[in-house]
Amino acid sequence: MLEEILKGERLSICSHGEDLDGLLSASLMMIVKPEGLEIHFSAPYEIKNSEESYDIVLDLPPPRGGARVLIDHHVSNSSALDRVAIPILRVDSPSTARIVYELIGEWEPGIERYSEAVRLTDEIDSGKMDLKSALFTSAVRKIFKERRRKLINVCRDILRNPPSSAESLIELPSIKSEVNLIMREYGNLIDKILGLPGGDSILLRIKSYPSYLVPIIQLVANSYKLLGTVTRGSDGLLRLSIRSRADSPLTALQLAEAFGGGGHEHAAGALIMPSSMPEVIERIRNFMPLEVVDL
Repeated sequence: MLEEILKGERLSICSHGEDLDGLLSASLMMIVKPEGLEIHFSAPYEIKNSEESYDIVLDLPPPRGGARVLIDHHVSNSSALDRVAIPILRVDSPSTARIVYELIGEWEPGIERYSEAVRLTDEIDSGKMDLKSALFTSAVRKIFKERRRKLINVCRDILRNPPSSAESLIELPSIKSEVNLIMREYGNLIDKILGLPGGDSILLRIKSYPSYLVPIIQLVANSYKLLGTVTRGSDGLLRLSIRSRADSPLTALQLAEAFGGGGHEHAAGALIMPSSMPEVIERIRNFMPLEVVDL
């Protein structure tokens, strides 16, 4: 089915542009269709209300404008499948890249070269992130925020040098200089974050630092049952990103869905009005003690 669609003369694809899962998913599509592929990058908070339409949407909610095919693994996106002609939603998959890899592997044996990159993506998208993979993700988000079309260069680097470790991720030519810049500018913040003591729950309101640093800040998530980060977008809305441990009485997904968001059980997010912040704080405190910190 997917093979027949990819045989089309020209195809438009929209993939998640903020993490390795979306970038590798787009890269794998480039292998089987090196020409005639128009790739766009978006984020869940952008595409969910978009009137644009695409042939294939990867690792994102389907837009209002619709899509021929959705390939995804987020259970929270199941409520919008009426926007899609052919939904391929496998919520038990650790990543969307894994789904794309398995689908393409049915007719493209050369795809096996990327098996280790898919394994790495499975781990990172499931929350197993160290400082190097967090630095990669922050660098990707910086590019997404400032020079989005440059993400295609990251995809090309992934195809040329399939990453198998966090170390190889930050050595990709299109990423390395961005990582070095982040370390020079925000090394003190990184040390401060990694030194947080841990506890029940913490909400970090990021006011003085760029939002693309959130993946690094979330490295402390394992020290808390629930961790939330809040950043303000250019539209004035707040982006709430949540991580929870298995022992948290409130999961990340439960909190996100309460405010119209979604994601994974222990890694989720929502777009909220500034006026909703007191309700977010109250909801968390209904389950456990909460520390609120401004950065």
